[in-house]
Amino acid sequence: MEKSLKIKNGLTVYHYAQPKTHCFYISLFVKMGSMYESENEAGVSHFLEHAIIRNVNAQMGGTLYSLLDKHGLEFNASTFAEMVQFYISGSPKAFAVAAEILAMTLLPVRLNASDFESERSRIRAEIREAQERGSLLQFTLDTVYGNSSLSRPITGTGSSVSRISRRTLEEYRKRSFTPENTFVYLTGAYSEEDLSTLCLAFEKYPLYTGDIRDNTAPVSSYFGKRGATVAIKNADYCKVRFTFDLDMTRLTLPETDLLHAVLVGGYSSELFVEMSERRGLFYDIDGSSDRYKNIGALAFSFELRESRIYEALELVVGLLKRLKSEPLPADKCMYATYVDNAPMLLDSPRELNFTFAYDNRIMDMGYENLEARMRAYSAVTPERIMELCRTVFTPDNLTFTMKGKKSRLDADKIRGILLSL
Repeated sequence: MEKSLKIKNGLTVYHYAQPKTHCFYISLFVKMGSMYESENEAGVSHFLEHAIIRNVNAQMGGTLYSLLDKHGLEFNASTFAEMVQFYISGSPKAFAVAAEILAMTLLPVRLNASDFESERSRIRAEIREAQERGSLLQFTLDTVYGNSSLSRPITGTGSSVSRISRRTLEEYRKRSFTPENTFVYLTGAYSEEDLSTLCLAFEKYPLYTGDIRDNTAPVSSYFGKRGATVAIKNADYCKVRFTFDLDMTRLTLPETDLLHAVLVGGYSSELFVEMSERRGLFYDIDGSSDRYKNIGALAFSFELRESRIYEALELVVGLLKRLKSEPLPADKCMYATYVDNAPMLLDSPRELNFTFAYDNRIMDMGYENLEARMRAYSAVTPERIMELCRTVFTPDNLTFTMKGKKSRLDADKIRGILLSL
């Protein structure tokens, strides 16, 4: 069962014991990311993630990495649109060392000019290597979210990163590291003494008064009014992406997870079987679901030959219409991953940590334990999945983006196919 306690600096520590495992996993989550950044701050959360880890090493006199290796610890971080996760894991024997290291992420960032510029250079290299601005995903984000914060790359751009100063970074850190926006999540094998050690390590460092962030995303004026938008970017290859708006005030996390799984999430998922296995239109299909408190997006993409684009679109539309017309058999609703296999989370401190931190503390699902989460997924009936398909898979929710030879593609014909949804 998930438990919690609040420590002296206002930070809340959540913990979910897995006594039969052989490691611990501790995360510090901060509600910051590209979604919360102004245009002038683009990339600051990701920069701060990098700078904080370098800062911990600097505060330890450059001994961080040798200490991690000495104790067999993994220490890293990830930035998302709506949050940053710092995490550390290892053997319970090294719990006290790990707690002290992770708690140091709350320290002020006081990098010297050389270290700061080195980190800036590393981030510029990351941006260059990722080439996010030229990708179909970035083209889609620009089309779906317009000029809002959700359209910007998490890493920022070369020019936006160039504008970030040490002062900007520290001011943003203070606005972000507040008791309302920051929490610790502990899973795996730990004792009451370990829990006390963790709390003592973190309560030494102050939090601040600043922004209160509730995972509410900016909403495009075109949200739910897309009319099967078609946007094509010129390229030497053909790749398509379907993105459907999700009204998360009317949908739940379990419902959207199962909807995604039915479409692209398994070996027998509807789109994969029909379009890849049976017809060989493509080798694989990529799917994603972005969910915030108010809105979200369900997307899938695949690459194919240009000569088969209209055939593929007719097939996708036909499959989605079939899902809207009759309930799937229960054995095709992909419950196993979230119900039958759910206890497997108890074997993985890493997976349980992120799952419950995200579900309960970012999306506010309020599951008291794994059994409650399993019941929530079991309660989504095949009939409800059909209703979801009717609600989500409409032209007004659809943005269709693709890369291909624009001169040889008929955008009006494409939109005509999609409007038949």
